[in-house]
Amino acid sequence: MKLKVNGNDYDIEIMGKKATVNGKQISIKLNEDVIMLDSNSFCLDFVDEGEPTLMIINGVAYTVDRPKGETVSIKNIKAPMSGRIIDVQVTKGNEIKKGQVILVIEAMKMQNQITSPVNAKISEIKVRKGQSVKGGEEMVTFL
Repeated sequence: MKLKVNGNDYDIEIMGKKATVNGKQISIKLNEDVIMLDSNSFCLDFVDEGEPTLMIINGVAYTVDRPKGETVSIKNIKAPMSGRIIDVQVTKGNEIKKGQVILVIEAMKMQNQITSPVNAKISEIKVRKGQSVKGGEEMVTFL
């Protein structure tokens, strides 16, 4: 995906606990309001509405938006962390809406709802209830 942060362009690909930013691979660890990028820790606060989004990182405000005309084509959902699938709420062929819960993963004794980032049709479900998954593992594909 392409993002513009305070006027600077970034090409970002996220794969579980790893990301590539403008061709450089970094590791990611995200807690409730802290993100670790490689060995650097950043405190986060943001407003998740509108274009651009206002994000506050270590007390400094940044504007984040997608370049105009940029469309995001999402073909699958990957596990954001290792865990166990405790519920699958969709089936192959379902039409789903952005924000709809697709499945629930239990990790570190916490239940995490995985929601759809787009309106789409389910092409394939690659996980089942009770199955263990690793971060970055593909779980659902869209048409």
